[in-house]
Amino acid sequence: MPGAPTYRLNPTDEMLFQAGERLGSSRIVQVLWRFPAEVSGSALRAEWDRLDLGLLSRKAVPARVPGARRRWVHAHNAEEPVTHPRPLADADVMDWIDAQARVPLPAGSDALWRLAAAPYRGGGLVSLTVPHFRSDGLGIFNALAAPPPGPAPRSSPAARLGGGDVGDVLGLAVRAAVESTRWSAGLLADGSARARVMSALRGGSPAPPCPAGGAEPRYFATTILAMDAGEWQERAHAHGGTVNSLFVEIAANLVRARVPLRGRSSIDIGIPMSLRGPDGDGRANALVVVPLSVPAGEPGHGDLTRTRRDTRTLLQGSGERSATLVPEPLWHLLPGRYADRLKAPGAQQTDAVASNFGRAPEGVARFAGQRADGVALRTVNVPGIVPGKARLRASLCLLDTGGQMIMTATGMPDRFGDAASLHRLVTDECARWGLRAEPWLGGVPTGGRAPREKEDRR
Repeated sequence: MPGAPTYRLNPTDEMLFQAGERLGSSRIVQVLWRFPAEVSGSALRAEWDRLDLGLLSRKAVPARVPGARRRWVHAHNAEEPVTHPRPLADADVMDWIDAQARVPLPAGSDALWRLAAAPYRGGGLVSLTVPHFRSDGLGIFNALAAPPPGPAPRSSPAARLGGGDVGDVLGLAVRAAVESTRWSAGLLADGSARARVMSALRGGSPAPPCPAGGAEPRYFATTILAMDAGEWQERAHAHGGTVNSLFVEIAANLVRARVPLRGRSSIDIGIPMSLRGPDGDGRANALVVVPLSVPAGEPGHGDLTRTRRDTRTLLQGSGERSATLVPEPLWHLLPGRYADRLKAPGAQQTDAVASNFGRAPEGVARFAGQRADGVALRTVNVPGIVPGKARLRASLCLLDTGGQMIMTATGMPDRFGDAASLHRLVTDECARWGLRAEPWLGGVPTGGRAPREKEDRR
């Protein structure tokens, strides 16, 4: 098992834990597989048993020593695998996918993650939903691709009595002293950074104000599209960009096309930056979401050089420190009321998020005894974004599966309409870049009601 620091919660974990209470919405990561053959209940159960031994099945417990970070401990998942008894029709498949994401997996419960399967188009469809506070997308990929873990080592008596927490507090104190010295010097020289910190300490939000909106959560519509990976790369290069900068501009154009900006000259696209290390990095969320400012105005489909350059500059200047407004070790030692004020705004306070997950590992494509015909991934807020509390209006994910780019796009219905309207908008946006986007699932999204047949829990 990885060392103790891996199992301590970081600011991103804590922010995602608190999102349900503070913002009225929790973020869910959903992995989807399409298989050539139906997935049996026994094959699904075998994968469930394997995953229940790994890093997805753990809970956060309080530290025994004041000032120490909360830590992850292994726990058993109480959410049993589910098999849908009848084949899904094209008109029902997206509703079934949404139904899996909307099953409650609250932070304090023993329902840790959900695995479900259904027959579809002569093959099988599988959904894995994991609360984002429990793992980010790449962490889920690592858990899926990992071999069955061995038994966890016994903790020492000192650790059970809080000895590990004492070491954590001392380590934080030393790091805070070192990093705060450098940070303070930089703060004195940077008036804008100093103003942000002082405003946050006085109770002001570091995020721009949310647009006006009601208090009822809005569950986002979704479309999932497949495009040729070589074509995507060629079109990006033809416009002076990269795979990622083209993806970012697609997200930005959706906001430009449908989200009222009320005179704003720029929009913020959240760029998740992975901080995950090599094999053995067991952190739940090893990322920060940094806002990329891009021009507002009408959608554009021209040169990508500026977006490429600005994205590179932003990521080069970001890192672990980007999750908080003060050095992270110091942040952990602050009283709760100050720590809450000194967190970076996060994904829900951007206009849209563009999550590029890169190439899907082979260990993810092989699941339940088969090799998937396709893998997709999306992030979705449950029960939905509360417009008056969060700025987020669209969320996109991109996954390279070898020959294809699989892009999921979700958008607030108030701005993007239902799934069919969103599908037309995104397909047209891709076509403007010279990309031929096809539905990843059968047919064109039409909406409808979720299937109601009784499911088999095994």
